[in-house]
Amino acid sequence: MKRIIYLLPVLFLLSCGSSEKKEKESKVLTPYWQAQTSGSKASLRGLNAVTENVAWASGTRGTVLRTIDGGETWEDVSVPASDTIDFRDIQGFDENTAIVLSAGLPAVIYKTTDGGQSWQQKYFSMKEGTFYDAMDFWDDQNGIIFGDAVDSRLLILKTKDGGETWQELPFEQRPIAKEGQGGFAASGTCLITNGNSDVYIGLGGEEASLFYSYDRGETWGKTITPLQSGESTAGIFSIAFKNENEGLMVGGDYRGDSLTRINSAYTLDRGKSWFPVMAALKPQGYRSGVAIFNDLVLAVGRESCDYFREGMEGYAPMEGKYYAVSVSKDNKAAYASGPGGAVAKLAFKE
Repeated sequence: MKRIIYLLPVLFLLSCGSSEKKEKESKVLTPYWQAQTSGSKASLRGLNAVTENVAWASGTRGTVLRTIDGGETWEDVSVPASDTIDFRDIQGFDENTAIVLSAGLPAVIYKTTDGGQSWQQKYFSMKEGTFYDAMDFWDDQNGIIFGDAVDSRLLILKTKDGGETWQELPFEQRPIAKEGQGGFAASGTCLITNGNSDVYIGLGGEEASLFYSYDRGETWGKTITPLQSGESTAGIFSIAFKNENEGLMVGGDYRGDSLTRINSAYTLDRGKSWFPVMAALKPQGYRSGVAIFNDLVLAVGRESCDYFREGMEGYAPMEGKYYAVSVSKDNKAAYASGPGGAVAKLAFKE
C-alpha cells in the first residue's frame, strides 16, 4: 500500500504515539536555515539549486548570483545593462549554464553558458500586457514559461532546444483565465513541471485556479482549489510534488500572515483534485515557496518560515524570512533566498 502519510494529516496522526517511534524521533536532527552572505541587496525571488554545491539566484536590478562552493561564496554574475529589469525566475543546468526570465516589460530571456561571464538574449517582447511569472524544465532541453493572460488567455512559451529558441503556444491552446486573474511571480514556483510530461500552473484572484497538463502544455485541464482567493492579493503561490500523484501547494494573501487563512492544500490524484490541510496542521502564515526535501516539507514566506516532517503533529517554525526555496536535483541540499540579498542553505542541529 502506498504511503501517503506525508501529505495526509489524518493518516500521519495515526502513526504517532508509540514509545519506540518517539524515541526514534527524539534523535532526529532539527533543520534550520543557515544564513549566508550574498554581497547583494537585491530582492531575490528567482532561485534554483543544481547540486549540493551549485545554485543560482536572481532578482531586482538585473541581479544574478551564483555559488559553486555550497554557498561559502556567492559571485555576482549579473546581466550587463539590466539594472531596470527584475529577474523573477532562474533555471540552472550546471555551474556554467543558466537561463533568467524577467517580469514585466521588457519581457526578456537571457542565457549564459560560461558561468555568467557573458549573456545572450534569447527572447524579447514589448507587447502590452506581457508579464511572465515563472518557468521550469522537464530536462535540459524541454522547458515552459507562463505569463498573465492577454485577451483572456495565459501566455505560454516553450523551448525544445535548451532555451536557445522559444515558441508561443497557439492562442486557442492556451488556458482561459477569469478576468483579473493572474499568477504570482513571487518565487518562480507557481508553475512547476513534474516527471516527463506533467506541468502545473497556479493562479489567484477571483478563484484559486490550477491548470494542469500531462502532455507538456499542449492541452490543459482545470480545477478550482480550496486555497484562499477572492482578492487580487490571494491565491496559489507555489506547488511541489512528492511523486507523480502526491503534491502540495501553498499560498494565502501576500499582504501578510495575519490576513492569511487557507494557505495549503494537497492532491493524491496527479493534481485533478485538491483538499485543504487541516487548520491545526497547516503552515503558520502566508507562504510564497514550498519544496519537498527527503522527509521534510519546507515552506517559506516573507514574514515567517516553517517545516514539517512525517510524524509531527504540525509545522514547526524556522528562523528567517525568504521568498523562495529550492531543492537540488541530486536531492542533497536545499537553498532559500529572499529580501535584501538574503540567501541560506539548509542545515541541521541537535
